Amino acid sequence: MKEATRSRHVPVEVLLVEDNPGDARLVKESLAEAGARNFNLTHVERLEDAIRRLERDRYDVVLLDLLLEDSQRLGTLMAIHQQAPKVPIVVFTGLEDDVVGLWALSEGAEDYVVKGKVSGDSLAYTIRDAIERHGKDAQPENSRKRSRKEQRR
Repeated sequence: MKEATRSRHVPVEVLLVEDNPGDARLVKESLAEAGARNFNLTHVERLEDAIRRLERDRYDVVLLDLLLEDSQRLGTLMAIHQQAPKVPIVVFTGLEDDVVGLWALSEGAEDYVVKGKVSGDSLAYTIRDAIERHGKDAQPENSRKRSRKEQRR
């Protein structure tokens, strides 16, 4: 319930890493369609800029294009994941290929969406769902066990 309350009152901080201006505009318009006040979007075009932003600012999620001018696929995803392992990553790809999506998931992304194939509402849902799942996954197994034991007392 805490996350649901938070999302109504505090905008979700999204770092969009996308080097195509048209695709960046698509994301902005899609999130605006879903309710602009619910999302605060920061857009950068290069991996290097994303790393710098993640060093100094707090984000709830990274929406990441894998094919950037200064980085490609595995290097892009791994660099973001190494810089901010506690921030969920949603891969934003132009490749309508399940292999790429499954690969991204196996390398640490919470989810992936295909450019041009997602509505504003479904993009907003994917982002929120990735944040929620990542938060649950980040809780250490021992903490979960301890919490269950404490609940039984």
